[in-house]
Amino acid sequence: EAAQLVILSESNSTVIDESNVELLSDNASLKLGESIYKQNCKICHGNGGKGMQGSGPNLTDQYWKHGGGVNNVFKTVKYGVIEKGMVPWKDNLSPSKIQQVVSYILSLQGSNPEGAKEPEGDLWVPEKQ
Repeated sequence: EAAQLVILSESNSTVIDESNVELLSDNASLKLGESIYKQNCKICHGNGGKGMQGSGPNLTDQYWKHGGGVNNVFKTVKYGVIEKGMVPWKDNLSPSKIQQVVSYILSLQGSNPEGAKEPEGDLWVPEKQ
């Protein structure tokens, strides 16, 4: 009996959500994520995720206001944090695009860009697998 292969496309990518999203590490996905970041996130989070004074936090350190890791960051991007000025992106970006931009953001960890904003939030220590 042959195993059925399921191909995810933009149309059925809604199966990706904060409970099952996986971190992407291939160059193509990270390049797409970088493009989405530059178009939508850079205005508040700065070049390379360094953060902006009076605006978005630094995304390159290990401190997170709403939890780190792919599941928490996906949820934050999807639903936003209205009271902090972070808009929800679920109506503007497909789940696969959110996955790509979150994977790009998490690829910035430890990059220590010049002029990075001070850490905010709590230290995120990933659970051991």
